Amino acid sequence: MYWLSIFRLAILAWSSFCAIILLGLGAHFLASVDTLRIPTAAWSGLAVATAVLSLITMPTMIVIDILRTGAFTSLIVVELAWLGFLGVLFLATGAAAAQNAAVYWVDCSVWTPALARNICGETSAGAAFGFLGWLPLWAYAVTLLTLLILHANRGHYVWKTSVKEANFEGGIPPPTTGPGYGTDVKAAYEAASLNPARAPYAYPPTSQGSPPPPIYGSPAAQPAPLSPYPQV
Repeated sequence: MYWLSIFRLAILAWSSFCAIILLGLGAHFLASVDTLRIPTAAWSGLAVATAVLSLITMPTMIVIDILRTGAFTSLIVVELAWLGFLGVLFLATGAAAAQNAAVYWVDCSVWTPALARNICGETSAGAAFGFLGWLPLWAYAVTLLTLLILHANRGHYVWKTSVKEANFEGGIPPPTTGPGYGTDVKAAYEAASLNPARAPYAYPPTSQGSPPPPIYGSPAAQPAPLSPYPQV
């Protein structure tokens, strides 16, 4: 298995773990609001929403990619967009929790009763796991986007395939333009899309010249006269 597939699987599993932690922290904070008579913090509701979306989609993406090939949820363009969106949600959750911990709770040791101190600590934990879920997701997205750009510059377009079908393990392909080639792969595929009968490959130029036309009106060549003398 290519290293990017292993990296992808590890990132999705880790982000799912962070989502489970955020779901528990956010739900416990919301359940303690009435007991402690404290205002509801924005990070708790955002943590629950982020966790639910992540736990519904990310394990599903892993299972579908293992069981099927070419599924819509496994397309690189879909994966980049969705994981980037989830990364934004994790970042917003961590930032909101960090702001709540710094402005409202400040020092957990001065709060009473013990439940309030627990909620204070859980707010800091929510900030930590929000950032820990965001960083790996965006690291994977940036890595994948970089590979897509490098391969696209060499004529290898894989953004409509899955990571396991993209054949990144083959390395960056060599340039498809140079002496003897009339066009690059991108132009060939664009031409093929307009003319399906034409194969999307670039061939070396061949001579398209035609033989010169005959000249009409000139006397026909006459055979040489035979000599009466014997030929030696």
